[in-house]
Amino acid sequence: MQFFDITNLEKNSQNLKSKSIVQLPQSPKKKHQINYLDMTNFKFDWIRLDEKEVEVMKEESPNIYKFSLQEQFSWFQNQHTHITYPQQIEHGNFIESLMKHQIDEQKRHDLLCWMDHVMGNCKYASIETYFLAISLLDKFLQQTTLKLSNSDMLVIGVSCLSLASKYKDRPCLSSQELIQLTCDKMDELRLVEWQFTILNTLQHQVEIPNYFKIFDYIMRDLEYRYYKYISSDVVQNSLVSRKFKAIYKCGLNLLKFVSQYYDTTIFHQSSISYGTIFYTIKRMELLQYSIPKDLINVLKEIQLDQAIINTEIVLKHIYRLCQNGMSSKQQKYFKD
Repeated sequence: MQFFDITNLEKNSQNLKSKSIVQLPQSPKKKHQINYLDMTNFKFDWIRLDEKEVEVMKEESPNIYKFSLQEQFSWFQNQHTHITYPQQIEHGNFIESLMKHQIDEQKRHDLLCWMDHVMGNCKYASIETYFLAISLLDKFLQQTTLKLSNSDMLVIGVSCLSLASKYKDRPCLSSQELIQLTCDKMDELRLVEWQFTILNTLQHQVEIPNYFKIFDYIMRDLEYRYYKYISSDVVQNSLVSRKFKAIYKCGLNLLKFVSQYYDTTIFHQSSISYGTIFYTIKRMELLQYSIPKDLINVLKEIQLDQAIINTEIVLKHIYRLCQNGMSSKQQKYFKD
């Protein structure tokens, strides 16, 4: 039989009583994790389809639609255009373009909403003109040595629209048209002077990366790869191409919305363009549209091949914007 030393036990109990109780710090609460794939109750919903497009997105039979010879020719022409595209997209961003200026983020936002409205009402303007104007604006603000303020934003924005239109549109927007759109808040001489200032700052490099060019490339690549994945083409399965057109249209709606916020400039344009396509497909799946099988997996292959980074953070960013809904300017100007 073993005996315990009672005296030692008493000493230990006395020592314990004399010691102050140490309060252990509570473990920090985990931050609320954003589930960016929970796409319900969005205040801004970019899925805007007409009746025929909804019918296409719900259809599953590949043989129900037939393309005309003209449509087939157009598709193969686009396929050839895709093959001649560069193998790698440019990962540009224009972070902190307002940092050295006295320009409010809201002023930039309001200007881009207005520019989108202007281009939406211009029948002969290409879609890329608006997005190229955004890139010209941000790159100029990033590189210029001038200290600019809110009062300079209108003439700079209009000058960037003019330069982008001259490069992309036939016919292009004239100076008189642009001045009229501003309710004669500037004259032609001032507009020309600012265009030369922008060109000199950018060293006459008007063709620069923009959201639309990257978005268009990824969508072309996605369609091209997907037809290879299913071992088919537009003649055998025109339904896939029609579904891609609906995804393209809705993805572009989301891209316009997201690109108008200054916070978006911290990300690469490739990441934002990729994120809008990914999010559009996921949103359509939630709406129970018939999305081509394994389309997301093919899109992820493009992400890896093109080294598109920070996609999860971008999706959280887009999620927050869609949860917040449209600003008052977007509600005023946003077009279907």
